[in-house]
Amino acid sequence: MLKLTLAVIVVISHAQVLMGYSELGYQLTVQGLFRIVVPIFMMASGYFFISVIRSQSLFRWLKKVVSMYLFWMLVYVYFWLDIPAVTPYEILKLLRVAVMGYHHLWFLSALIGAAIMLYMLRNLPLKALLVLALTLYAMGMFFIYAGHYHLFAGTPLDVLFNEIWFYRNFLFFGFPFFCTGYLLRCWERLSQWDRRYYMLWSLGGALLLMGESYLNYIGLEGQPAFDMYLSLLIFCPGLFLWVSSMQVPGDSTSLAYYATALYFIHPLFISLFEALSYRPGNMLALLALASSLAAVVLLKGSRKHLGFAFGS
Repeated sequence: MLKLTLAVIVVISHAQVLMGYSELGYQLTVQGLFRIVVPIFMMASGYFFISVIRSQSLFRWLKKVVSMYLFWMLVYVYFWLDIPAVTPYEILKLLRVAVMGYHHLWFLSALIGAAIMLYMLRNLPLKALLVLALTLYAMGMFFIYAGHYHLFAGTPLDVLFNEIWFYRNFLFFGFPFFCTGYLLRCWERLSQWDRRYYMLWSLGGALLLMGESYLNYIGLEGQPAFDMYLSLLIFCPGLFLWVSSMQVPGDSTSLAYYATALYFIHPLFISLFEALSYRPGNMLALLALASSLAAVVLLKGSRKHLGFAFGS
């Protein structure tokens, strides 16, 4: 249910809900609270990755996720396979997109890299994994903050640190949260706390995230797009543990399909409505969400043939 909720958030975020309606509201939600989506997706994957490590079945796991990545990269090939001029720069740019993923597909690329890295480091002590994850995330945060605040203005570093792919990848983003999910599974004592503590943990983390987002909004005098906040390290684990502690009956497999399909298919409808002259904002978010949900329901019958594309 959490993954489905987050998938809905992804859709309306990419359609830039509240854009043009409330500048501060847009900053605190789309550029603030809604940034929990990919970290929690990564944590959920890392949480269940323990079965891969115990069974030493990395190849089978990789075959499944790589197949998903290749399929959706092919679906979106029209949007990314373009070489304006045959130059080394354009070719390298195209190769970067092919490896790191188009638009929202960077999640799968980062997931693959994070999983391989964790599997290779699986024999390290858990505390060492935690220190490594925190160190890499701190480095990524330094890059994004240095870039947005132009700490190296006028130098090549300023240009590099403002390239989104430089920090939004498996090393600085994917592995820290993927590893966090794995550590939450290994440290079973954390899952035995009273659920009220998780609730307070989550609420505190949410307030810190909005506060950090607001400070950047004031400091940069605009709507800065931050993927990495320090408070995500607090909010996301707390929320994940809180939801995990709930006993909710229902068909989780079906919900997982809807969440996955919604995440991967929605940019097609956003592009369609933008081509029909709908501008980013509330109406585009509503149309994209409704159309994507309808498409996901209609495609449910194809799960037998395209199950690999939806994580089955």
